[in-house]
Amino acid sequence: MMGSECKVHQLQAAGDGGPGAVAPFVAKTFHMVSDPSTYAVVRWGGAGNTFLVLDPAAFSDFLLPSYFKHRNFASFVRQLNTYGFRKVDPDRWEFAHESFLRGQAQLLPRIVRKKKKAGATPGCRELCEEGEEVRGTIQAVQRLRDEQRGMEEELQAMDQRLRAAESRPGQMMAFLAKLADDPGVVLRAMLAKKEELAAAGNNGSDPCKRRRIGADTGRGGVATGSDAAELAQSRGAVPFPFSVLGQVFY
Repeated sequence: MMGSECKVHQLQAAGDGGPGAVAPFVAKTFHMVSDPSTYAVVRWGGAGNTFLVLDPAAFSDFLLPSYFKHRNFASFVRQLNTYGFRKVDPDRWEFAHESFLRGQAQLLPRIVRKKKKAGATPGCRELCEEGEEVRGTIQAVQRLRDEQRGMEEELQAMDQRLRAAESRPGQMMAFLAKLADDPGVVLRAMLAKKEELAAAGNNGSDPCKRRRIGADTGRGGVATGSDAAELAQSRGAVPFPFSVLGQVFY
């Protein structure tokens, strides 16, 4: 690769427009495509006879200003057309020229700008091609923006899930501290839930049973430690529900 770059510089040194000279645009494009550090953005095709722009947004924002002092991807594509490059894939930005080959810098002088007839104005075909290029560029940029927006939304959702996961240990410690101060809190909660489900199953048809439940729970509808223990004993032993603790936080 270094040999090809040296060859490009030698050909450029032959003189602007002279025999064996390489057009600056062609030389810069060849150097840019051949640079391994930019393979994530632009690189040679598999056969080495095409090159692909994989990320038009990054290509416009970072590479074009470094080589051509502008950020206009459509202008770069027009320049390629001016030098005889053609777009070989309608679904991606892949271009080819018969003299633009990987490792073949000696062929670059053959790539010259198309000559225009004196006084000729752009025809309908040229204007249509430029319009298609501009529309294609706009669509590619819009697609990249949509993908970026989707990634940002996904990252926000992941951040919310992470924050929720980070808060759970604190909630668990607070619950355990409360449990240490009042060991009957879980038992009362289970009994209250059980009575609620039983009342829902009976459709509220046994008011006497509901009054008995209220009497059992003591003042304010909350059972004391001894009342809860007697109530649990009268209905059968209830094991401490360690498996239920996780449901408090999920």
